[in-house]
Amino acid sequence: LFRNLQRSPRHLVDAMAKRKGDAEPEKPEGKAQRVNTWTDFSSSDPLYALKGEVATASLVDDAGAVDDVKMAQYLEVLVVQKAAQKPKDWLEFWQALELPVQGPQQAAVLGSIIHFCLDHAPVGGLGPILAELIKGHRVKTKVVEDALEATMVGREDSEGVLREMLIRIFPKGPQSEWGWSRTGWSWQEWWKIVQKTMSVLHPTSGFVELGLLLERLEAEAQLPLVEQPTWTQPRLKKARELLCELGGLEDWELDSCFNARLR
Repeated sequence: LFRNLQRSPRHLVDAMAKRKGDAEPEKPEGKAQRVNTWTDFSSSDPLYALKGEVATASLVDDAGAVDDVKMAQYLEVLVVQKAAQKPKDWLEFWQALELPVQGPQQAAVLGSIIHFCLDHAPVGGLGPILAELIKGHRVKTKVVEDALEATMVGREDSEGVLREMLIRIFPKGPQSEWGWSRTGWSWQEWWKIVQKTMSVLHPTSGFVELGLLLERLEAEAQLPLVEQPTWTQPRLKKARELLCELGGLEDWELDSCFNARLR
């Protein structure tokens, strides 16, 4: 018994040392070793890797000036290397940018995206990408309008960018089986962006694209516009007036221009 008592302090010391070792394992040298783990995915998941890079970079300053070199690198990965495999992938990229809601930064970055994508077609098309950014609540329509005005003024929309965007955000009517449904989104709000964006284009291109958009709306509903509840006579008149303004035509001349029935 005496011998055991003599040994017990040593046993206690060993036990305490062991428990201390269990409670306080060796700490890694620092978090820096794990901060940039996204770089490991540059080949297997380039979109994930790009989001990680974007989150640690400063792409645009407070005045809205975009770092063109970085932006070109990001767009090369997204568009040319096809890291963005579908329009909705751009929602993740945009979220990673963490741009302020107020200020010129959003329009500046979106303008850079539009300018690049007009020359390098992204997967899914630029129009659907813009529509997804609007529908995904990443950008407001005013930001899109400003960016389009800065990049497409006087241009021809040969790829139907505006048409493809506008058809996807057309408001769902009470008796319609298709369209975008969102609280506060109405025909009046939709028509505002139609007027502002179509008027940015070269007038002839705006005239053609608006006419094709109206034909597409008629085809989607499988019913002439004049017979659709959403398209009241005052709204049809607005459409004819904008077509006449863009095309430099008289109202009666429109009947032979497009298949859509506007009266």
